[in-house]
Amino acid sequence: MAIQIAAHFRFVADWYRGGPVLALVLAYYALLRSVLRAQPVLRRCLTRCRHCGIFFLTHPRNAGRRDLRCPFGCRQAHRRRQSDQRSAAYYREDEGKEKKRALNAKRRQSPARPPPLPPPPPVPELPAAWPRPMLPYLRMVTSLLEGRAVSLAEVVAMLLRTLRQHRMVRARGIDQTVAWLHEEPP
Repeated sequence: MAIQIAAHFRFVADWYRGGPVLALVLAYYALLRSVLRAQPVLRRCLTRCRHCGIFFLTHPRNAGRRDLRCPFGCRQAHRRRQSDQRSAAYYREDEGKEKKRALNAKRRQSPARPPPLPPPPPVPELPAAWPRPMLPYLRMVTSLLEGRAVSLAEVVAMLLRTLRQHRMVRARGIDQTVAWLHEEPP
């Protein structure tokens, strides 16, 4: 469900409060509430995103912090924005301007190829639609729920197994959850 929500992410404050993602978020909140009812010790790990305000579970070492951003996309967007600002500020200074001139001159002089990069660590095969930044978050939440360290490969295998299952009923699961929410509002 978290992966489906992350697919709808936009870096605006109320991205999850309207449109097609609203039903997913309602179902996510229902699931989050049931998890917190089943494991009350995780209530201290519940936090709100500083940017958009959506609730999510954080690692116990971050419990109580109010400056966290959600793993659905705010965290990555904020990191990217801060990096752009640091880079722009550096290249406005004299030291940065000199370095940029030297890099451009070096690029013009030698058309030699850069050395090849080392191969990235192997990542289990995933469908292209899955946002990769969500996987460490899902791993952390699964570890919290199961009370043991869960590897990334186990999380991917669990997701592939879950998404491969066919439903026995004709109605979509999200429609069932929304109907349930209308019958028993929070």
